[in-house]
Amino acid sequence: MYSAALDAGAVTPATTFDNYPVELMNNSPWPKNSPNTYTGWTMIGEGVRRSINTIAVQTVEALGVVDSYAYATEKLGLSLVPEDMAVSPLAMGGLTYGLSTVEMAAAFSAFANSGVYNSPKMYTEVRDSNGETVLKNEGETHVAMKETTAYLMTSMLQNAVSNGTGGAARFSGMHIAGKTGTTNDNFDRYFVGYTPYYCAAVWVGYENNERISYSVNPAASLWRQVMEKVHADLPDKSFSRPSSGLTTVTVCADSGMLVTDACRADPRQNRVVQFEVAVGTEPQE
Repeated sequence: MYSAALDAGAVTPATTFDNYPVELMNNSPWPKNSPNTYTGWTMIGEGVRRSINTIAVQTVEALGVVDSYAYATEKLGLSLVPEDMAVSPLAMGGLTYGLSTVEMAAAFSAFANSGVYNSPKMYTEVRDSNGETVLKNEGETHVAMKETTAYLMTSMLQNAVSNGTGGAARFSGMHIAGKTGTTNDNFDRYFVGYTPYYCAAVWVGYENNERISYSVNPAASLWRQVMEKVHADLPDKSFSRPSSGLTTVTVCADSGMLVTDACRADPRQNRVVQFEVAVGTEPQE
């Protein structure tokens, strides 16, 4: 739901949240991270890179569950049910019935496609023996998000592959963006990734729940093995970048807000960082 909050301007890539349990649920801190560590004020991009549950939860809360749910179902074509209209399923994917790999690939494709969503289809057309078209599957296309939102999401998801939880999907000679997913007790492992050419989603699990023991995310590893062959003869190229609508801001890494002398004098190091954000969402305070 990061893209929903970004698209609405509820957050920017420079926004920070406290990486700390949001609430006590049945006298137990919630949500828990994996690994079970908490690091204080953390930027959204870091939350994406490291799959930090507390940051995902607070991002959904910043936009609200109603708008997050509407975005997922109406903009990205995800088959959620009303019971999923809550922070936990929307932020961390613990959905009532789950989603298919086809749905996930179609949704992530919108990031690579400059924010345009294309409904998935099994065929484009059927012709008879005379070459006449007897069936044509037009599909459905709509703008799911701003072009700047798609670009900013891709930038964060590239970092998740190059320097985060999606490292097992990385192969040389191609720009790659993507996101891992893991359920409780490692019963399910997920990866959805894309290049400027193709998008694919992989689920790994058992028919009956059983813990998956693997040194890396097996879904990401399988994604790499397939996609490396698919891209073998394709030249590397960058993801598309909007011609306008982006600006660079200089902020403090801990607050996500405008820099003060205290930020520069932090004893850990200079905490000044630069981020691209959508025009009109720059921090003012």
